[in-house]
Amino acid sequence: MRGKRRSLVEWGKNALIVLLSISALGLLWQTRFYGTMAEGASGPVGALLSMLPGEEESAAAGTDRTRGATVYPVRMAVMSSQGRAGIQYDNEQVTQLFTDFSNPLAAALAAAETPELSTAEAFQAALQSRNPGVYLDFLGEVPLSNLAAWLGGAGSPEGALSAVVRRLLLTVDGEGQVLLYYIDADTGLYYVSRTDPELSARLERLVGSAPQPNGAQFAFEAGEGYSALDPYTMLEGGAAPRPSRYTAADPVPLSGNGENGYGAAFEALVSKLSFHPQSMSYPSRDSSVVVQEGSERLRIYSDGQVIYDPTEEGTGRYPIQGIGEDLTLWEAVGSAWSFVDGALSGLCGEARLYLMDVEATGEGRLTVRFGYQLDGAAVFVGQDGYAAQVEISGGEISAYHLQLRSYAYLDEGPAIMPELQAAAALGALDGEGLELMICYPDSRGDTVAAAWGAF
Repeated sequence: MRGKRRSLVEWGKNALIVLLSISALGLLWQTRFYGTMAEGASGPVGALLSMLPGEEESAAAGTDRTRGATVYPVRMAVMSSQGRAGIQYDNEQVTQLFTDFSNPLAAALAAAETPELSTAEAFQAALQSRNPGVYLDFLGEVPLSNLAAWLGGAGSPEGALSAVVRRLLLTVDGEGQVLLYYIDADTGLYYVSRTDPELSARLERLVGSAPQPNGAQFAFEAGEGYSALDPYTMLEGGAAPRPSRYTAADPVPLSGNGENGYGAAFEALVSKLSFHPQSMSYPSRDSSVVVQEGSERLRIYSDGQVIYDPTEEGTGRYPIQGIGEDLTLWEAVGSAWSFVDGALSGLCGEARLYLMDVEATGEGRLTVRFGYQLDGAAVFVGQDGYAAQVEISGGEISAYHLQLRSYAYLDEGPAIMPELQAAAALGALDGEGLELMICYPDSRGDTVAAAWGAF
């Protein structure tokens, strides 16, 4: 669960959007100017560093914990004797690559021995080696117990791994031992676990058929120009990126005046959320329509927000059926995923859901957050950033907040600043240690365009 390291949703909530319409010659002057403006801002400086063009203009109860096999990484790197192939901002390629490696990864997680404390140096040396290996970055924080169960198709997780991670590496060392490295998202500590040695041959075969080395690097090995970045920022080099633009819309507009209902999409959503479409519905002064059943209220807002926050606990509307007496993290997160996936299925267009983070909020309560991503780039919706936030307590989903958005490809967007210039801008804004990533700020307009984000 989330510890000292900020989650993407926190970064998004403290976002400072800085528009830099600059030329290469004016870069340093402009970044000093905006850095001065940002001195009084809360949160990390440049949490959303927006770069303008440089060179040119379900089942509602959610009890099926084995669902969630669609939790994919957003970037991967394959190491072989020929070098490294890194892929990011391309869901199609990453999905195919992840599918290829999912079986040995599942086997490695299931057979992993008790992890031992490792170091950043060992992790980075394994990334730089030419031994067979695969690196995965999930963007959000994923419990290894859930990942093991989802990949293995098991009804319950097995194995010795219980950490929550964003990044992990399955590799073979110089002696042929298969090792699983990961970074604990809660503590930032590095761990390594020995696993099934017979996976060595399988990994070697898979990396042999993987994409050819393409020169992708990590910031820790890319030289002085990138020294200010988080060491695991993946760099592609080359010309200025041209990420796609997307249309954005509320997929459940509040049509009608209530006398004859609020439209078919509204009724379908209400049913998905296990309320009855014929329940009492009425408009509220806060631009929402309230669906009421007894003391429970579901609020659906004109901007696509959906909030369920009952006045009392223990309603039993969204129970989570645990195997044992106490609900495990695996059961809670899996059920939250199943609920959100079912609620938003068919509504988010070309966006894909990802697990942002899991937070223990005391007294047996958990908060699980999910985000939208477009081709591997995080989308930040409104002020909260997330696509869905689910509260779990007392063995049930006790509250939730959904932000309904639907995205469709529009066109190839304008070029954004090359990585080296973006890294220089971040360094000038005193963004030491932040990760540079493409993202999509969504202020609930009609379109979204990509920007560089510093997290």
